[in-house]
Amino acid sequence: MEIDRIELRNKLAALRPGLAKREMVQQSCHFLFFKEEIVTFNDQICIMIPFKSDMNFSVKGEEFFRLIDGITDDTLDLSLDKGKIKIKSDSTTSSMTTLGEDQNVLPSVIEGLIENMKGWKKLPSNFLEGISLCSFSTSSDLSRGVFSCIALRGKVCYSLDSNRSSFFLFDQSLSGDTAFVGGKDATELAKFPVKEFCTDGKWAHFRTEEGVTFSCVLMSGEFPFDKMDKTFAKMKSLPHIDLPKELKGVVDNVNMLAAVDTFRMGKIIDLEINGKEIIIRASNDLGEVTKKISCDYADEEINIGINSNLLSQILQRATSLARDGNMLEFQSGNFQHILMAMPPKGEE
Repeated sequence: MEIDRIELRNKLAALRPGLAKREMVQQSCHFLFFKEEIVTFNDQICIMIPFKSDMNFSVKGEEFFRLIDGITDDTLDLSLDKGKIKIKSDSTTSSMTTLGEDQNVLPSVIEGLIENMKGWKKLPSNFLEGISLCSFSTSSDLSRGVFSCIALRGKVCYSLDSNRSSFFLFDQSLSGDTAFVGGKDATELAKFPVKEFCTDGKWAHFRTEEGVTFSCVLMSGEFPFDKMDKTFAKMKSLPHIDLPKELKGVVDNVNMLAAVDTFRMGKIIDLEINGKEIIIRASNDLGEVTKKISCDYADEEINIGINSNLLSQILQRATSLARDGNMLEFQSGNFQHILMAMPPKGEE
């Protein structure tokens, strides 16, 4: 069967997030070819991309991708013969072992997932923006349950870790009950232009206009929605200052001389905001640096320490700032982010 190599290569690349790094679950490191689609499944994520191949087989994923990626010809021929998938092009002849029918157990699992993809509903137009902005505030510790997830309820999207939290308001409500999508899963999902979704209680399924589906396991647990609603509403009502556009560049620049933040990963810089300027200071064993930016601020002076890596991420989007005690709230349109401030260096 003659195939466009670039098309196959790009579709395999999009499927790679569904490949497990280690085969803890059978075939979780494999590409599964069906006659109408290619699938990856690692027990937490399942990605399906339409692709006509007229063959059913399962092949080791990373090795197969590298083989296809390394071919320079525009077209290639795939054929299945005696338990091997054979690849031929003008410059390359190769073959890889596939799983036998008795070992290829995932097709029935995939069919079960497809059967449960019912009642598709339209996603908010800014859904991908919301989950992308909130995903970096989820805990990296999976043992924290729903705090390692993006929490979805109605028109809101929340994420919460020990010293930071994010909020995003969708332009329309998500139908159905509260859902918790893993932060890492959401990061991968945000790469797909999904337009609609459905759930079956255990899995959330998302689909693009081209028929690509991204499915992920839902988590369950208790999340402080009411407390978060009140906190973000209060912070939104406080006086805000507009942040200079060049602030992110300055933060990134001083980072080379910032002290290591051993507790929160990253580095610490000092941020001072008074009536005329924003002052950013950083120092470590190599030296120190101070930079100043003009601003207009009439409230109580701010003088705090802050994780420079987190601040840089926030400043990619945030345009205004408010403070309440040791909480700093960054805001831009539908997005709010709260970061717990630290004392300036030397005042711990």
